[in-house]
Amino acid sequence: MKILFLAPQPFFTNRGTPIAVRAALQALAAQGHTVDVLSYHEGEDVQIESVTHHRTAKPPFVKRIPIGPSWQKALCDLAMTFKAVSMARRNNYDVIHAVEESAFIAWLIRPLFGIPYIFDMDSLMSLQIIEKNKLLTPIAWVFSWMEKRTVKRSQGVLAVCPALVDVAMRYHPTGNVALLPDIPFTGSDADALPDPLTQATGTRLMYVGNLETYQGIDLMLDAFAKVADTHKDATLLIVGGSAEHIQQYKAKAGALHDQGRVIFVGPVPIDSLGAVLTYADILVSPRTMGNNTPMKIYSYLQSGKPVVATRLATHTQVMNDDVCILVEPDPNAMALGMTKLIDSAETRQKIGDAGKTYVEREFSEQRFRQRLSDFYSTLPGSSRSNQNSGNQPNAA
Repeated sequence: MKILFLAPQPFFTNRGTPIAVRAALQALAAQGHTVDVLSYHEGEDVQIESVTHHRTAKPPFVKRIPIGPSWQKALCDLAMTFKAVSMARRNNYDVIHAVEESAFIAWLIRPLFGIPYIFDMDSLMSLQIIEKNKLLTPIAWVFSWMEKRTVKRSQGVLAVCPALVDVAMRYHPTGNVALLPDIPFTGSDADALPDPLTQATGTRLMYVGNLETYQGIDLMLDAFAKVADTHKDATLLIVGGSAEHIQQYKAKAGALHDQGRVIFVGPVPIDSLGAVLTYADILVSPRTMGNNTPMKIYSYLQSGKPVVATRLATHTQVMNDDVCILVEPDPNAMALGMTKLIDSAETRQKIGDAGKTYVEREFSEQRFRQRLSDFYSTLPGSSRSNQNSGNQPNAA
């Protein structure tokens, strides 16, 4: 099939959705499809055979594209709309693979050129907007209405987690909804890892990711402050985050940071993630908002290190009490979960081994590629779909 793949983000950058996009592009190319991928103007170039990368024009006034909903992202999406319409007009695409809010663009293109689309649902824009600012709830309602309409008009939906599968199933007329969870990222480049990481001592708790509010960094710091009082050798390593956020949380960590008990490592290349995780004794995912599962969870589990995570749908739809320590999103509960692992090397080993076995069984790259292939085989125009329908032409 000839696919127009819409990726509304800086691509490639070393964070969640762009990593998932790269994995999907590699899988589609390996399955013999030809792909034109359209992304924002920012990002590194990635070379994938049978994949041609196109970028939008740089909108005026946009200097940096922050994570999550923003006026900068809105301008970039407008630029993507114009570019996508132009590409759809000039090329005979079989399908549009639309990630996140670019499904709205595909929804507009469908009646113009008759190109069907699939909705690659990594999150809900309506939920993200409310989490960003509750005063934007009226706007979120508009996005919720658009999401429902976009699901209904799609050829099918790929959802990154069970919570989003449930959402899509409520609105898709034929129920062509498939689960396509993320997979662990296995980069293990250990070149030039930061000294604050490699020289940390004691029992090392570690968080990896951005420091946006929804990640629950305040919760984690409050919990660790309770642990630090009774466990003098415990250290909290925080890997990632912008300079602005790091300064903000250094101030919150206060004396613990000054004593070297809370260490802000800063960003590291994604290709070093596997090596970074080897310096942890315990991994922490304190997320407090959202219903999609953080991509890092799969890498956390694969590392063989025990995980402490909040007992919320963002985690429980993938993990259970057998493969991690789940705690209520409360500083006291999280402190108890941290303490349970700090105090017992045997428990750390048992939980870590169970998590590694689980993720390697359920979330391998092979499983990811098979799920994507099976989904594409249901689309009109695919060879397996044509075989199953007597080679009928694509009505779309």
